[in-house]
Amino acid sequence: MRKIAVVGVGKLGLSLAQVAASHGWKVCIADVDEERLRQAAPEIARGLVHLLETGWIDRDRYENARENIHICDIHEIKETADVEVAVEAVQEDLPVKRQVLADLDASTPTPVLLATTVALLSVTDIAARLGDPSRVVGMHFPHPSTGVELVEVVAGKRSDKSRVDSAVRVARGWGMTPVVVQDAPGFIVNRLSQAFILEALRLLDEGVGAINEIDAVMCTHGKFETGPFRLLDEEGLDISLAVGTSIWERMGRPAGLAPHASQKRLVAMGYSGRSSGRGFYSYEYEAPVPALPVDRKSFELSPLLSDAMLNFSVKAGAATAGSTEQYIFCRILGTVINEAGRIYDEDVARPGDIDLAMAKGMKFPKGPLEWADEIGHRTVRGTLKALNSGMTDERFAPAPLFANAD
Repeated sequence: MRKIAVVGVGKLGLSLAQVAASHGWKVCIADVDEERLRQAAPEIARGLVHLLETGWIDRDRYENARENIHICDIHEIKETADVEVAVEAVQEDLPVKRQVLADLDASTPTPVLLATTVALLSVTDIAARLGDPSRVVGMHFPHPSTGVELVEVVAGKRSDKSRVDSAVRVARGWGMTPVVVQDAPGFIVNRLSQAFILEALRLLDEGVGAINEIDAVMCTHGKFETGPFRLLDEEGLDISLAVGTSIWERMGRPAGLAPHASQKRLVAMGYSGRSSGRGFYSYEYEAPVPALPVDRKSFELSPLLSDAMLNFSVKAGAATAGSTEQYIFCRILGTVINEAGRIYDEDVARPGDIDLAMAKGMKFPKGPLEWADEIGHRTVRGTLKALNSGMTDERFAPAPLFANAD
């Protein structure tokens, strides 16, 4: 039986333990905090019952998972024979992650894959002080809950390719869909999610549309499962702000990914989304209602932009959208497609992995580069240039992938 050691009994560590155990892996889960470790057993039991009751696993897999998970003292990991992978799943704190990985590096044989769970930090930085940083690969789970489909397997600058390949096989062994990304701020999912959200915030700020109207445009004409404001509320405004600020800072503060004042203001007021009862929507009643009014302002589109928007919208599947709806649709989808082009140009990930990450990780109706191919790169370029001509920050300047299109 394949074996895994997990260090960290937070939400992510427990979820990983349950997923691995339910797929037939023997799991040794430990934590540096002995009190938290004592509380882990009942939490794991409740999690497995939830998996059973919601249909994620059947009765046989439930019973096997119960037998496969073992609470271990942190020092027992080095005595656990035949461990294939050791996963660090502690809080997103560089010194703490470095220390846990250093302990795992010292206590496990060289063939054991060392994985670090990351969202904001650099895998290269985390592994930098190890004797053998080539052992370390990042694993980013965009939604750290049991039943997650996607994992971004992150290759640090010194990660050995064979270790990256091993992490891909491990993820598949847990029933997940892996995509390989290079060690870059935001990877794929977080960076493109920020692009999706931030342009919607700018449209609201400019008075182009109300919260529910912008969401409706993307769900009706773009066939997105969730609009940008509902997505923000579900993810948590505070979490999204922390993630977005980190990406923006690490990338050198590009205009297109700058944190937005409206989100900062709501977070400062304690409104973090559905979990707090209010974010961009209010959840006081059964049906959520917009919590912020729109200060509508008139705007004028040049003939060049109007023609470009119509062409883009028709080719993107939004032919029935009205003029204002087309403007909202083109700005948000154009932003996401352009940022995906930049991810490709920076060699962060391959086109297929970029598309798969957004389809699986964010339930996008189709991958952004697949969408760009259907629209046509020349049409994308023309629309981005038309949008950019009315901006002062150059955020719609076409990525090289589109700027150089024939």
